[in-house]
Parts: sequence; C-alpha cells; structure tokens
Amino acid sequence: MTTRTNPAMRIPLLNTGVAGMDHILGGGFPSHSLYLIQGLAGSGKTTLACQIGFHHAHQGKKVLILTLIAETHDKMLNHLSSFSFFDESLVGERILFIGAYPDLLKGGLRELLKSIAATLAEQRPDIMIIDGFRTVRDARPSDVALSEFMLSLNSLVSTMQCTTFLLSPTEGNVADSENTLVDGLIELSQFEHGLQLIREIKVFKLRGSKHLLGRHVFEVSEDGLVMYPRLEAISSTSGAAPGISRQRLGFGIQGIDELTLGGIAKGSTTALLGNPGVGKTLMGLHFIHEGLRRGEHCLIAGFYESPSRLIEKAASVGIDLQPYHDSGTLQVIWHPPLEVLVDRLAQQVLRNIKERAVTRLLVDGIDGLRDIIVHDGRSRSFLAAFVNELRCSNVTTFFTQELPYFGQDQLHGDMSASMLFENIILLRFVDVDGINRRQIGVLKLRENSYDAANHILFINDHGMSVKAPIAGPVVPDIVL
Repeated sequence: MTTRTNPAMRIPLLNTGVAGMDHILGGGFPSHSLYLIQGLAGSGKTTLACQIGFHHAHQGKKVLILTLIAETHDKMLNHLSSFSFFDESLVGERILFIGAYPDLLKGGLRELLKSIAATLAEQRPDIMIIDGFRTVRDARPSDVALSEFMLSLNSLVSTMQCTTFLLSPTEGNVADSENTLVDGLIELSQFEHGLQLIREIKVFKLRGSKHLLGRHVFEVSEDGLVMYPRLEAISSTSGAAPGISRQRLGFGIQGIDELTLGGIAKGSTTALLGNPGVGKTLMGLHFIHEGLRRGEHCLIAGFYESPSRLIEKAASVGIDLQPYHDSGTLQVIWHPPLEVLVDRLAQQVLRNIKERAVTRLLVDGIDGLRDIIVHDGRSRSFLAAFVNELRCSNVTTFFTQELPYFGQDQLHGDMSASMLFENIILLRFVDVDGINRRQIGVLKLRENSYDAANHILFINDHGMSVKAPIAGPVVPDIVL
C-alpha cells in the first residue's frame, strides 16, 4: 500500500515579502526551520533578514533579533531607517533587539544556547534573526562542540516553532557544521563585470522546497532588496509550450504583404537584419502602427532612441504614433544599454505584455540586449528563454539587428541567434547602376511560402513601400 502525504500536514511556507525571492525559493521558506544566510561584507544579509522581519511584524508577528557583533542596536536601526519597509513603531513592540554577545563571552556555546532557549521561552517569537553568527566560529569551539550546538539550536527552534535565520560574513558551500546542519543555505554575493558590480543570490540547499537553481540577480533600492529570478530557470521549469496560429498579420507596408504572401504568423518572432540607416526601425514602427490601427495594444522596447525620438522618427514618414502613446495603447520601455539588469528588463517587458494584453512587440536593437548580458556564454540561452516566453504569450515580435556597412566582402551574422527566429528579413544597401538602393529580401518564413526575389525598398515622407524585383548583379548571400 502506498502512503500519500496529506497536503494539510505539510510544513507551511513562510513568505519573505521580498519581491522575486519567493519565486526563487519555490514559494518561500519552510517554516520553523534553521537557515544560514551568508555573504561577505556589504552583500545585503542584514538588510534582507530585517526586511523579512519587518514584513511579518507588519502582519502582527513577533520578531527577535539577536546580535553577536559589536555594532550597537541604535546604529543598526539608523541604517535600516533609510528603507521604506522600516517602521519605528514596531521596534520594541513586535521587533525586539537583544545583545547575546556577552553570553557567548561568559560561557561559550553552552551559555549562548541556554540564553537563546530562555529568550525564546519568554518572548515566543515567530521569527528569530541571529546577526554576526561568524562570531560563534571565531570563538574557536571544537568541531564536536559546534556540531552539538547546531543540532541543539535546530531542535530548539523547531520545537518552539520559530523560523530562524543565521547571518554570517562567509561564502562558499563548505563542509562546516554551520553549513551542513542547517535546513537551508543561501548566499549573497557580488559579481564584477569590468567596472560594474552586480549583486547575486544563490540557494545552495533548501530542504522541503523545490527552489530555482543557479545564480539570480538582485538590487538594493529604497524599498530594500528586489530579486529577479534568472529567466532561463523560470522558462525551463514552467513547462509552458507556445501555441501555433494560422492567422497572418500584415506589416502595414505597401507591397510587403505580397512579398510574404499574406504576412507573418501570429505569435511568431521575426529578425529584421540590416545596415545602419537602411530602415529596420521604420519597418518595425510600421508593423506596430498597423496593430494600433486595428485596435491592438502594442509595446516597444529599445536601447538607443528615446520614446520622443521614436515618435518623431515615425512622424517623419507619415506615421502618427502620438495619440496611441498618449492613450496608453502604445507604451515604450527605453533603457540605454548601460548598467541595466537584463533579467529586470525581461521581467518588465513580460509583465507589461501580460497586464496590457500586448499583441505586438518591437525590440529595437537586439545588439543592445546582448550588451547588457554580462556573463560570458549566457547570450544564447537567455535569448532562447526570452523568445520562448514571448511565443507562449502569443506576442508577435520583431527584433532589429545591426549589420556592418555595405562594401565589405562578406557579412556575418550570429548563427546561434538565427535559429531563434521563425522569420528573417534582410534589408541592405546595394549598388544598382551607380546608385545606392535599399533592398529587401525574405531569407526565412516558416509555415508560409514567400517570394524569394530581392526587391527595391523605398522610403519617403509617406512611409515605406516595396517595388519590383531588383535589377543588376547578384548580391552575395549573408552568412547566418
């Protein structure tokens, strides 16, 4: 006979109140357990633990903060007061600060454990935070004594039903007692990319929870820590699969629907490859305007041109996007490709799509997207996850990608990225009888036949249009 666990008997999860963290943890911390949060100085351990503590204190729970360090409580409170989660009225009522360092000095681990037990029995807190736990190791107890202390502490907080967090300025998943005898081990760290410093969180272990593996970025703002689960980890565990649509969407450009024999599939992704100034962004704006004209909600995510410049560029070819932008049916997310967290940007785009039921998206500058992916080798996997999420959202997406200026012997693109797109359209400058002409050609169009001939592309004050097939010498193929 197979025994099934009654869901009502499972350990309840303690939510953190920290944006994005519960997703990383698989729902939260299993309650009444012992956790070690480690990280070198400045990584955000104390801020994170206190943010969790204040979140639950606001809900009426009691939080006990034991300090094993020389920093005064007034100084700690002064640092915490700069965050929006801080509420001075809770201090002394639902959040209690107690110094336990003298007990450790007086009687070692035995006296410290005795003091913690007495405090728990008297205060009956729901959450306990022990800050400066590295001091216990620095007291140089024997390995046996430390292991006994950790086992006793774990048993104590479980019996008292008090979820406990130990904060230690260490790093790495080493075979020390404080690492192996806790129910969960979380590390906060900092990653250097050139002159840029990026904060990351990693869950080494979390008993009783299916957490996301690997590193995830976070930032510290006036609201405290905000975490952004790595998109690849989310996409690989969601199990969502994109649907297939037979509906075709037009570009809103004279002649191009004939070139594609009806347009592109709804929910597909299209790469617009081209030389600088050839018209990639304008083609994307035409596509967005066509959706707006049909009553759809649209989104533009860009890196190089601000919303006002994009609207002005569209107006120069007879496309009036201003009314749609004013009404909110068109929104523009603009971030110069500087110190932007790519997972934060992806989350912002995907949330916008979900909340506004966006049907068309223009990502203007996939090169900018790659520039903000700081870890080597991550570009391909991130783009694959991002594209998959867009397909599952049934959003029809255009990505523009810059190619070198004309005149080079051979143009090289990204072979790995080309596999991400159902459709690839190439825009290039070519020499036709001594005149530089814009050329458009369809390189790939899945689930639909298309006209494979290269055509002349015109741009004037009234927009873009595609004319007859190009004459003259054959243009070398692009290497994708």
